[in-house]
Formats: sequence, structure tokens, C-alpha cells
Amino acid sequence: MAPDEESPLLPSRRESEPENRTKRRRDKLAVYGSFIGVFLAAADESIVLSTWSLIASQFHRLSQGSWLLAAYNFGYCVSLPAYGALCEIYGRKSVLLGAYALFAVGCFACGASTSLLQLILARVLAGISGGGMVSLVSIIITDLAPADEVALLRSYANVVNVAGRSLGAPIGGLLIGAVGWRWSFLGQLPLVAICILVLWYGFPSASGSTENSGDANEERTARSIISQLDIGGLFSLSAIILLLLLIVQNLSAADDSAAGLTILVPAFFAAVLLFIATEGYWARNPLIPLHLLKTSLGGYGVNQVLILFSRSGLMSNLAPYLIRVENAPDSYASSAYVLAAVGVSIGGLIAGAIIKRRKKYTTMAGIAICGTALSYLIIFVSWRAGCSPWELLYLFPNGMFIGALFTTQFVGMSMGVPKENLSTCITTYYLCQQLGCIIGPATNVALVQRIFGEKLEKLDGWEEKRFIGQILNDDRFAQRLPAPVQDLVRSSYLNAFQLVPLISGVCSLMMLPTWLWERGVGIV
Repeated sequence: MAPDEESPLLPSRRESEPENRTKRRRDKLAVYGSFIGVFLAAADESIVLSTWSLIASQFHRLSQGSWLLAAYNFGYCVSLPAYGALCEIYGRKSVLLGAYALFAVGCFACGASTSLLQLILARVLAGISGGGMVSLVSIIITDLAPADEVALLRSYANVVNVAGRSLGAPIGGLLIGAVGWRWSFLGQLPLVAICILVLWYGFPSASGSTENSGDANEERTARSIISQLDIGGLFSLSAIILLLLLIVQNLSAADDSAAGLTILVPAFFAAVLLFIATEGYWARNPLIPLHLLKTSLGGYGVNQVLILFSRSGLMSNLAPYLIRVENAPDSYASSAYVLAAVGVSIGGLIAGAIIKRRKKYTTMAGIAICGTALSYLIIFVSWRAGCSPWELLYLFPNGMFIGALFTTQFVGMSMGVPKENLSTCITTYYLCQQLGCIIGPATNVALVQRIFGEKLEKLDGWEEKRFIGQILNDDRFAQRLPAPVQDLVRSSYLNAFQLVPLISGVCSLMMLPTWLWERGVGIV
């Protein structure tokens, strides 16, 4: 129907201003409401850290309990590339709603599990949904927030993420003593329901979706939708991650595992070649378009692996270090992680505020890289003979520099990649983070345990070598032995641990080439 001749062609300022205010409020509701999901996914990732041994013991499968930790990260890694492709098909809102619903199913399945195998599979399901709950928030911020607020909101999301990872383990330890481990999973369901309601009413349906344009209005059949996903890439990526986990677990075994590695290592490289061939030649919509790795995404992806490898490698060995070296109680050993977590949060906030004001980040990124490497070097030097309570404070500046790195790296990546591929680039970026979280702890723990065991075997003059296996598998077993033996065990562990901060410092310095490239091409 033609408009009335007396009707204005454009709405008046008085009429449009309330609508704009309503839209801004709705957008803020969607952004800040999604932070609840970030907290849940991050807390769920770390909640098993304090409960996995007790859970596995109840199923009489303590030797297999470490798979509870790996299962979540496995699902997280495998799902991340798929979320970018799914967003292009269904839109941001539908995909994130699906992630929330899947997370609710995973939490219920964890609480209702009757065997360790069921619980491991449920943790994989939770990891698959958690990948979307974290990575899609950055896409939502990019869609809804003004350009000059993206960095600051991203730092807020990082604070929530770090808070979830920091509080997850203490919350899990508290809940398991109060209501049992099953309710630590089931108790998350009401918060998931809140996330679904906020997203349903606060996020615009058409944002980030192609469902309202052209042929996209036509109903898609299940076959046509599946045909657009890179199933071959998804399976080959799953094989890569699973084989990598098996290789690291074999390397950490106390016995000779060379026979297993002769099969696993060639299979791993075959899976890598298959993934590259699939993404480069066969996939119509590849999970990780290889041409994007030629952009700044490639360098920033490597940097994310290095950041998380170094940080999680040190953090995963922090509690065993304090227990074996300082005979610290469990509560003291666990609380030490809070210093680093608070530092990361503050560093991310400061970096986001500075970027918002000055519109530049490369100088800050260089300072953060050098500061991170220097803080690891200080820890390496000062912790070689033990760690006093005030020396734990070194974790705070280390966390601040890492927090600034998280913010500056994300801003640099988002500015340097093609905008039409932003969704895929962000999910690939988070995939690299999660790979670092998997490889870092597994590799560093395996290295420390291997060297620790070798040092104990080479000790002369003590008859307790028959207890070496129990010493390696129980942080507090050595406390039951005579004082001279405890001193030998302590010195052996110190020799093994000192490589951890040294490796972390080297990994931090390896990020300098990407920073130099940024300055060379003039990215500000």
C-alpha cells in the first residue's frame, strides 16, 4: 500500500530516539547476559580439577580418572571450528541457543551418570557446548557493540572467563563436600535457563544470519544442511586431538611406552596430512580455510598456543610444587592460583581501557610480551630453592602481563583478518587457545614426572626406592617417610620443576616475531 501523502518519508527524531534507546538496552542485555554463559563454561572446565580423583575413586577407576579432564577439552577443541560454519548457516542467535541447550543436556548427563565411561562422554558433550558458549560471545560483541567499545567489552568477557576458571575448582571442592559431586553439575541447570531466556528476548533474531535474504528463506532439508558442513575435516581434526592426547599420556607413563608410540606417532602425522588435504582440496566449506592462516590469523593462532602452553604449564604444576616442596595444605596450594587469576583480570581491564582511549595497541603488546618473559625468568630464579609466601606474589605481575596479552592479541587478530571471515577466524583463534590448554599441562606434567622419577632412581644411599611409584603418584606420600628421605625427594622435585618456568619464558619470547611483523606492516 502506498504511503499517505501527509506521512513523512523518514521517522522524526522524536519517534526514532526511543527506539534507538530500546535497541541499545536490548543489545547491552544480550552482551552482558551472555557473560553468564561464559562464566558457566569456564567454571565447568575447571570444576573437575578438584573433584576428578574422588569421582573416579567412587567408580573404582582412579587410574582412568585423568580422562575426565581431557574429555571436556577434547569436545571443546573439536567443536570450535564447526561453530563458525554453523553461524553462517543458522545465524548467531540460533547457534548460541543450541549451545546452551546442549550444555544443559551435558550437565544433566554428568549428574545422572552411572559409570565412568558415561561421565567421560557427558564431559565431551559439555565441552562441545562450552566451546560455543565462550567463542560466540566475542562474535556477539563484535556484532552489537560500537567499534570503540569492542576491546573493553572483550576485556570484560575475559575477566568473566578467568573468574570462572579461577572459581570453578574451589566451588567444585566446596560442593563435593556439601552436596556431592553430582549436584555440582545439576546445580548449573537454573543458570543455563537464565542464559536461554536472556538470549531469547535480548538478541535480535536476524543479526549475523542469512536466513532473511534471498534463497535463504527457502526451507533447508537436513541433507542440504549437512552437506555444507565439513564432516571430513571435523573427523580428521578429532583424530588429531585424540591421538595427541594419547601420545602425551604415553610419554607421561612411568613404564617404557615406545611400542605404543611407534603406532601413535605415525597415525598422528597421517591424521594431520589428511586434515590438510581435506581443508585444502576437498571441503566445500572448510572448518579452517587454509588461506586464512596466511593472514595475521596464522601468527596470532601460534601466539595463543604459546601463551596458553606457558601459562597452563606453570599453573598445572603450581599445586604439586607447593605440596612437595613446601608441604603446603591443599587450601593454600589451590588459593595460590587466585593471584595469577586476579592479575590476568586487572591486566585485561587496563589494556582494554588504554586501547579504547588511545586507539593503539602494538606498543602495549610488545611491553606485555617482554614483561611476561621477564616474570617467568624471575620465577625461575627465585623458586629454584623453594618459594616463600611473599615470592608467590610474582604470580600477580605475571598474570597482569598475560591479561594484557590476551586483550592486545584479540584486537590485533580482529583488525588484521578479512571481515567476511571474522566468525571462522574467531573460532579458530579460540581453538588455538584450547590446544595450548591441552598441550601445556600434559607436556609439562609429563616432563616433570619423567625427570623427577629419573632423579629418584639415580639417588644413592637410601633403601626407599621401592616407594618411587607411590611417591610419583601421590603428592603427599613422601611426608610419611623419614626426614632425610623427604629432603632427597624435595631436592629431586626442585630439579625437575625448574624447567617449567624456563620453558614458559622461552615460549613467551617466541611471540616477538609476530609483534615485529605488526609494527612492520603498520597495524595500529
